[in-house]
Amino acid sequence: MIIQPEWGTRNVNKYFYESEARRIADLNEIFGEVELTVDEQRILIWLAGWDEYTIENVLSAIRKALAAEAKRREQPLRP
Repeated sequence: MIIQPEWGTRNVNKYFYESEARRIADLNEIFGEVELTVDEQRILIWLAGWDEYTIENVLSAIRKALAAEAKRREQPLRP
């Protein structure tokens, strides 16, 4: 799970902080149950600082990869 740093611990304005919180929530739809390292959280928080369009495209690519992996796992093993 990605945990947003507390308000006031970084040099960001209120608008940025609120936007980042929304994007972190979007990322947590995928990563919410995953135990992440501090470094993994840090990079995902950095990513959440980008614009909404960027996050939507990253999430789309991750969802496609997850779906492809699930489909691959459903395939019978080849002898």
